Amino acid sequence: MIDVIIIGAGLGGLMAAAKLARRGRRVLVLEKKSLPGGTSYVFRRGGYAFPMGPLAFSYPGRVHDLLEEAGVAEAVGFRRNGFELRTPYFDVMMSQSLPDLEAALAGAFPGESRGLSEFFRQLAGMIAVSKDMDLWQSDFRSSPGQKNGRARPGLDARADEVRRLSGVPAAELLDRLIENRTLRNFLGSMGTGRPEMSLLNLALMWNVMAEEGIWFPSCGVHGIADLLWRKIEDRGGEVRLSEPVGRIMVRSGRAAGVLTAGGRVIESRWVISNADYKTTFLGLMDATDIPGVDLEPIREVPYTGSELCVYLGVRPQEMDLSAVHAEHLFFRKDIRDSGPADPEDFDNREIEICCWSRKAPDLAPAGRASLVLRTGFPYGHFASWRTGEKERKEGYREFKARLARGMIGTVESILPGLSGAIEVMEIATPLTYRDWGGRYEGSIAGWTWGPRRPGPLSGKILVRTPVPGLLAAGVYAASELFLGGVPTALYTGNLAADYVLAG
Repeated sequence: MIDVIIIGAGLGGLMAAAKLARRGRRVLVLEKKSLPGGTSYVFRRGGYAFPMGPLAFSYPGRVHDLLEEAGVAEAVGFRRNGFELRTPYFDVMMSQSLPDLEAALAGAFPGESRGLSEFFRQLAGMIAVSKDMDLWQSDFRSSPGQKNGRARPGLDARADEVRRLSGVPAAELLDRLIENRTLRNFLGSMGTGRPEMSLLNLALMWNVMAEEGIWFPSCGVHGIADLLWRKIEDRGGEVRLSEPVGRIMVRSGRAAGVLTAGGRVIESRWVISNADYKTTFLGLMDATDIPGVDLEPIREVPYTGSELCVYLGVRPQEMDLSAVHAEHLFFRKDIRDSGPADPEDFDNREIEICCWSRKAPDLAPAGRASLVLRTGFPYGHFASWRTGEKERKEGYREFKARLARGMIGTVESILPGLSGAIEVMEIATPLTYRDWGGRYEGSIAGWTWGPRRPGPLSGKILVRTPVPGLLAAGVYAASELFLGGVPTALYTGNLAADYVLAG
């Protein structure tokens, strides 16, 4: 019998599989797509290779340590990326230290200096709480204050503070301290949107952006998936691509293996799901098999939204790229708050412009450049076009192409000549993230970053599920992205492996 079946070859699943194979366990990874890595991989079009998901990540030191846990000895270098926000009202480099950022903002908004000083003072305290790694070493939701059966004095109080911060909207603090709406939005959203994060996630995100940094690995994010895949197979494990799982089997209340979409029964002692929580419990399990599990909190918990992404291969000599100073530029041409936002009004939307070929020059043909344009986009705007798994109504291709041209037209206001320089274009919509990315309603960044009330899923690490023998791994196995996306996926995969090894 196989020791562990892992559903999904995302980074969390590959991490768990590599560590378990290193420790002599028989592991089988089943992945429905034809490529490993989940959304942390690349696809190829016309000589270009474009990223499916994350463009960089935080905590490279922890990523290095986690890869070592999996037995990856290859040297991986990291280069820090820059992030800039440009609006009609101000232009600021976000990826600078918090003291430098405070000074830059005080210069741009001199009337807000007192409120800025108090905000950054409180932010520093919240960051200190959010960085308390003792709180993230195990699932303290089930066993607060204990690790390996021993009490940890003071941990409960610190955990309570984390829970408090996760339930307080950042807007409550900012509304008291900052008068200028543009500045208030920037501090609360790291962009131009209204503050919707909890104080905990705001602290986590500012710490990552300004202090820890966001980094790009020398092998590319997809290269991490390749390194883990090789380690799995070098140690006798198996990764089967293009083999989707239809259902998780449960016997006597315990996960006992899987039934593949092709009808094959594969038994195992443990199952680790790298699918998100909603897909795992609402899509891959039969409710009659788990009568003791309350599925309502899983149905109701909100995820982060989706996006519209346009990938471009361009002839750089035919356009002007000089306006993009950092690897990532967040740009908003206009800011109008009258009435409901129109998702197709790209002039009034924040668009991320990533100079992808500056980060990964070997993934573009010689003499060419590649760009990634992204903006948050509601799943509901595309839902009616979906008629089935990877099936669309007639006219869908033209519809998304029209939206892509609208986004390109807005971006061309700061990148003159862009439209005429394009030689390759690919478009990903929320339906792409659902059907090819395997994300519930196209969600791209885990559980909601907004404040949450205490409840059965209020724990931060959710690797242990309510079903014995079933563990979770990946970004959605943590309700807070305390390390950011890629390292959180690796961390939860590592923790799932530890639970299996501990029996």
